[in-house]
Amino acid sequence: MKRNTEFTLSLIATIFLTIGWFFTAIMSFLLSFMPADADGFGWFVYLLICTIFSIPLLVLIWIATFKIRNNSKGWGIFILIMGVFYTFSIYFVPGILLLIAGIMMVAKNDKSKSMNLSA
Repeated sequence: MKRNTEFTLSLIATIFLTIGWFFTAIMSFLLSFMPADADGFGWFVYLLICTIFSIPLLVLIWIATFKIRNNSKGWGIFILIMGVFYTFSIYFVPGILLLIAGIMMVAKNDKSKSMNLSA
């Protein structure tokens, strides 16, 4: 069973996340040159932490996006969890897209398996 809808939603979300990560990294880099006041340093630390923690998650989401086509429930659950995680972060829109793709991946039944069980 092809999972074109899930793949497309996940791919769009992953591209948005990568672009967002790139801009977050640039903003973090630019804030490192600002004078050290309380507000500027707080934003720098926040953006730096978001940038560093997002690197392995982005790599895993890129892998999961292309593994969705193999009907892997494990990667679907991973996409669902990352959708919840990113929905409550600064990446709201990609998080919603990942959440929808994850729900569709986990909830959709495989018709070939259900037909074999009934026979």
